[in-house]
Amino acid sequence: MADEKKTGTPTGQVDALKADKKKTEPKKAAAVPNVAQKPAGAKPKPAGPPKPAIVEQERTPASEGWQEKLLEALGDKVKESYVASGEFTVIVENGSDFNATMAQIHENGFDYMSDISAVDYSKYDGVPKRFALSYHLYSIAENHRLRVKVFLDDGEKLPSVMQIWGTADFHEREAFDLMGIVFTGREGLRRILLPEDWIGHPLRKELSKNDGNEAYTAKLVRKAREDA
Repeated sequence: MADEKKTGTPTGQVDALKADKKKTEPKKAAAVPNVAQKPAGAKPKPAGPPKPAIVEQERTPASEGWQEKLLEALGDKVKESYVASGEFTVIVENGSDFNATMAQIHENGFDYMSDISAVDYSKYDGVPKRFALSYHLYSIAENHRLRVKVFLDDGEKLPSVMQIWGTADFHEREAFDLMGIVFTGREGLRRILLPEDWIGHPLRKELSKNDGNEAYTAKLVRKAREDA
């Protein structure tokens, strides 16, 4: 895809960001060792805290008729389902049947997509893959809400659902822009909130919130000096 080639992969952008940041950091004077600061027999620095576990909300099985009807229609395409905080969630897998599963959900009355949210679980234990995407769907006729959740590994691509829900266009672009999730089978996958030449994806947890801002600002400063 032309747009993917232009923006680069998330991993490549992260590596470029770190390299660019090293170039812009001022060189620090070599530290003079001070043996007196570490007395003999000093205990080694303790290891950092373990990754926290995901705090799960109370879950209950599907109980309403429309929920049971949807589960029956999807069959083994649903890997897990539950109700939490009044919201019905089904978990599906990424793969060749993903679009067919999403189209079937649309055919069962969920004709409006209100949001796609992405989460980076790399700092947590107890999840099958690093990323999770949640598709928030709504049935206008029946006033029912549904969340479809899918887990992704770092670098794993996902088919676009723009042909099923037109509103997915901006939501997919936002997930790409801020989290680096790449959607296939669509055109125009480019940034939507940040400048096109921004480095990295600011909601990924391997970078601090300021890394991309510092690198981008340094790039603008260099360009201004070159143009002066």
